[in-house]
Amino acid sequence: MKYKKYISLGMIFILLLLDMGCRPQADGSKQPAAQKIEISMMYPMKLSHFEALVEKEYPEIDLQVEMTTTATMNGDSERRLRKGHGTDLVVTTMPTGEVKDYVMDVSAEEFATSYQGSVASPVMIEGQTRYLPLPGQYTGYILNKTLAAKLGKKLPESNEDLTELFRAGKAQGIGIGEDGVMFGLTTVSASSIGSYIIGTQVPDFLGTSEGIKWMADFEAGTAGFSDVWDSSLDLLLEWVSEGYLNAGSLSLQTNNATPIETRMLNGTLLLAHGNVQLFTKISSHSNEYEYTMLPYLSDKGNSPWVTSEPDGYVGINSLLEGEENKEKLDACIHILELLSTQEGQEAWMEDTSASNSYLSDFESGESEVAEEIAACINDGYIYDLQLTSNIIQYFGKNMALVLDQKMQLEEALAALDDYCRNGSEEVDYDQSIVGSVAGDLIYEDYNTRREETTIGNLITDAVKEYSGADIAVVNGGGIRASLYKGDILGEELNAVCPYPNKIILVEAKGSVIVSMLENGISQTVREDTLPAGRFLQVSGLCYSYRQADEERPSKLLSVTLEDGSALEPDVWYTLAITDYMAGSGGYIDNNGDGFTMLNLYSDSSPKAENIKLIRETGATYGDALRKYFQNHKDEPVSVELEGRITVVGDNDD
Repeated sequence: MKYKKYISLGMIFILLLLDMGCRPQADGSKQPAAQKIEISMMYPMKLSHFEALVEKEYPEIDLQVEMTTTATMNGDSERRLRKGHGTDLVVTTMPTGEVKDYVMDVSAEEFATSYQGSVASPVMIEGQTRYLPLPGQYTGYILNKTLAAKLGKKLPESNEDLTELFRAGKAQGIGIGEDGVMFGLTTVSASSIGSYIIGTQVPDFLGTSEGIKWMADFEAGTAGFSDVWDSSLDLLLEWVSEGYLNAGSLSLQTNNATPIETRMLNGTLLLAHGNVQLFTKISSHSNEYEYTMLPYLSDKGNSPWVTSEPDGYVGINSLLEGEENKEKLDACIHILELLSTQEGQEAWMEDTSASNSYLSDFESGESEVAEEIAACINDGYIYDLQLTSNIIQYFGKNMALVLDQKMQLEEALAALDDYCRNGSEEVDYDQSIVGSVAGDLIYEDYNTRREETTIGNLITDAVKEYSGADIAVVNGGGIRASLYKGDILGEELNAVCPYPNKIILVEAKGSVIVSMLENGISQTVREDTLPAGRFLQVSGLCYSYRQADEERPSKLLSVTLEDGSALEPDVWYTLAITDYMAGSGGYIDNNGDGFTMLNLYSDSSPKAENIKLIRETGATYGDALRKYFQNHKDEPVSVELEGRITVVGDNDD
């Protein structure tokens, strides 16, 4: 009968399922296959050797490494942790940031004591070990050895030798670009500038008995930077004054940074500050030049040193504490135990091209670093940066301001001491990740004074959201920097909108808004000078205009609301502007950018009609931008060009 056939087939299917869920044991019996314990983490590169080692030592663990980029790793990690969906193993390059609140104390684990105290101690939180330092890089100078030989110079043995090398290069036009620059930093950030300047102080201070005592006193709270670090910029200031280094390239504006790798490879940069990883990369990409690495050099006959920094720090997500996550927690501990062995470090270093380990008993193999720094490494002249990352960042930021002649050195060191003693919410904000952007938002060539820009759209959207207005406008001259794809620090928002003018909310008729836009486009083209800062970026509004030429002035062609409907001349709209535009400083000598149709404050000009003050917010563009990133920090902010402003060409009308 047919049903017997169906029953037989059903029994076979069930037996197959049972067999799939079992595996043979040593005694020939079968038991259900154990499901692997998945452990997640993020890292900027593949960790295939380390993953294979984990699988070999702990077959029950499946380490899943999600690839990310260095630029977004910290921000992505923090966003997920805040939402309760963070990775099991947390990797960060900013251990003193917000991420510190989400990692557990592992002080009781044996592996926590396996690392060098000079590296592990600065990232301890309230005396607890929450992070392990990952293998990292030796850092020093990268020199174009071929060009140095061409100049007839021996390898520098002192800072004065470096300066003499620059002088010879400048005199002969060797190792120099069109901008006159002969030296630069691989990356330009507060942290990298701080690390470099601190590194230059090691041979003649931090590596000496005097420096060791200062560091001990500093950690005890009885010593500061003032009157001790007063000569820390002498070398750089000399190089800036003689033109070998462009101080503007260290102004923390990424678009000003010297393209170090390209210029080292094409021979238009004699010297760079960088690590072994960069040295290896450019050495392998050049057939024309030979490079070497130099340590930080002395002016007093002391031994040269190299510095060393971890590529990051790893901890365990504190959400795993609790009986319900015991398996995952145990697996994470096993992984960190394995990482904290000779074999674990070697596998990690093979994956990441790290040049050194911070295990106390790590046995280094054959060094692949340049001979000139190998001598320092072999003799133990390696300095681990012992200051916390937030202090290094703030130091670097202040020193960059000094080099850019925006702060006096004494003032910079005093501010640093005050921060070390008393802390500062403002400084902590500046140095923390406040959000991220999905793509570059570019300010360049005064584009915010001529056309729609993504950076302008972001700021006007922020002002509109902050004020609750129907329409928000931002004068293009109030925008002064770009934001680049990836994580954004608080200090970057300060650079974008540095001015103190306050946002006000007004009610204005459509006819006033039209007059305002006409004034905004009136000086986009000016003979022998820059386009005027009065040009308006907009949110909640769209407009088109024709630029001025030799025969005709600029002309406003159309204005609509963002939904395409008409802007009615006699209808009242809520509008966000600044007190500056509304005459708080008057309109003499180009104050107020000529927006007299918005005058609410100045008694020297007629008060505007068809406009009413609703509210003074007390907030700047920068405040609105900071609030916007706070409101949207769970996802990267995405901004596009939307046709808010259309510039019509000569033949288009």
